[in-house]
Amino acid sequence: MMKINFKKNVAVAAMMLALALPFNSCTDLDPELYSDLSSSNFPTGQGDIIGLYLSAYTRLFPMMNHNSYMSIQEVSSDEIVIPVRGSDWFDGGIWVRTHRLTFDPTDAQFNNAWVFLYQGVQQANLVIQTIENADAIQDEDKVAFLSEIRSLRAYWYMLLMDAFGNVPLITEDSDLTDLSPMQATRSEIFNYIESELVGAGPGLTRDKSTATYGKINYWVNRALLSRLYLNAEVYTGTSRIADAESMVDEIINSGVYSLTTDYFENFAADNDQGFASTSENMWVIPYDAPAIAGGFNIAQMTLHYNSQETFNLQEQPWNGYCSLSEFYNSYDDEDLRKGEYGNHTVRGNFLAGPQVKANGDPVLDGTADDPGGEPLVYTVELNALEPNAYRQAGARVFKFEIPAGAPNTLPNDFPIVRYSEVLLTKAEALARQNKEGAEMMVNMVRDRAGLDDLDQVSLDDILAERGRELFFEILRRTDLIRYGKFASGEWDFKTSVPESRNLFPIPAPQLNANPNLQQNDGY
Repeated sequence: MMKINFKKNVAVAAMMLALALPFNSCTDLDPELYSDLSSSNFPTGQGDIIGLYLSAYTRLFPMMNHNSYMSIQEVSSDEIVIPVRGSDWFDGGIWVRTHRLTFDPTDAQFNNAWVFLYQGVQQANLVIQTIENADAIQDEDKVAFLSEIRSLRAYWYMLLMDAFGNVPLITEDSDLTDLSPMQATRSEIFNYIESELVGAGPGLTRDKSTATYGKINYWVNRALLSRLYLNAEVYTGTSRIADAESMVDEIINSGVYSLTTDYFENFAADNDQGFASTSENMWVIPYDAPAIAGGFNIAQMTLHYNSQETFNLQEQPWNGYCSLSEFYNSYDDEDLRKGEYGNHTVRGNFLAGPQVKANGDPVLDGTADDPGGEPLVYTVELNALEPNAYRQAGARVFKFEIPAGAPNTLPNDFPIVRYSEVLLTKAEALARQNKEGAEMMVNMVRDRAGLDDLDQVSLDDILAERGRELFFEILRRTDLIRYGKFASGEWDFKTSVPESRNLFPIPAPQLNANPNLQQNDGY
């Protein structure tokens, strides 16, 4: 069986993707999802097939772009907000509405997310049908490739179902511009995802190596099934919590994965090296690979303009994303994940307090109207969401190491699945079934964070621990919905809204283009 290193071949994969589809930026997503290239006319040599197979994964690269899927997931939660700082970040009010859950179908970020997710589906469909018809690769490799990409396509549909509810189920390499596909129900999408993941499992390698890094192996497949089952009651009305436990038990009992000693190893600039790449990060988007369009620009999104001087960044940041004081304060001061106030040399999930240049001098914000004056001090408290949030207000996202001299995209690989999530899913599954042992799983995660063990844990304790551990990993909105604390939840700048807001709106451009789409309730 061929062992193909994704990172070494990503340039070829990106070229294949460029042939198959225009790679649009995060702010200019074209609603046309397919080009003239299809499985019927794609080159079928072995090298072409390998490049095409890997190109299905490169569709993940825009995941962490601003103004698309990550943005709607994070900014709608109690973790993250984008305040309107004078004339900056108003953007027609879309981020204020996103945080307050008062958005509407015309807000562009939802169409951006929809198009991004369906482009992932489209590329997977193209790859699957091309490989099924290819004679240039052996049957063993064909089974392995197809099992991976079927699992990847199931992941795309999991995101679509979670975000938008009833969505079109398209499994053929077809031209969507000539179709008006009907919506499948959430339960139908759920059943399809389950069938695909279960069916793909036997064809996946159980290997964990550089050859599987950034790709879906058997254990990642099990982790995706555990997520599906954990949220089954939300998606279908029927609990599958015992099945979620069964999936994570497979992973835990295998002994293949474990927690890193240092939490921040998982988010280092070189997290593709060393223990993190083989121990805890089960599936990542490998952003340090060359030829990446868009990339991972969280440093630009979150840091104040003048924090460029702290890290000697090649470009000035945008002073946008920050955390909420209530969420920041949910971390004990002893929690190693929190970070050290006023010290950017200590890794932490947050950057807060006085900021200094690379030479140790204070960073100044001369035009600021913040009460603290000229020195740049990231205050934990936000004075307002709009219209005049202070330029320095809000703890910034610092979870991912920002290397000195970084360009506007970071080299850190983004973890889609980590082993700590598996442990916390096990804890929740035990607690929801009134079984013993949940505290042991939670304490494994807390021990690494330097915290005391808990003698017993409630479901609320587990939700809080998931929030602290999995901060900015695009899981919080889904977790809050599962716990019944998203739409009805109240936090900084957000009040209780109707439960219909647990689903995002079907984007207006999609409704206008397809008469067979029906809007979600409440919009």
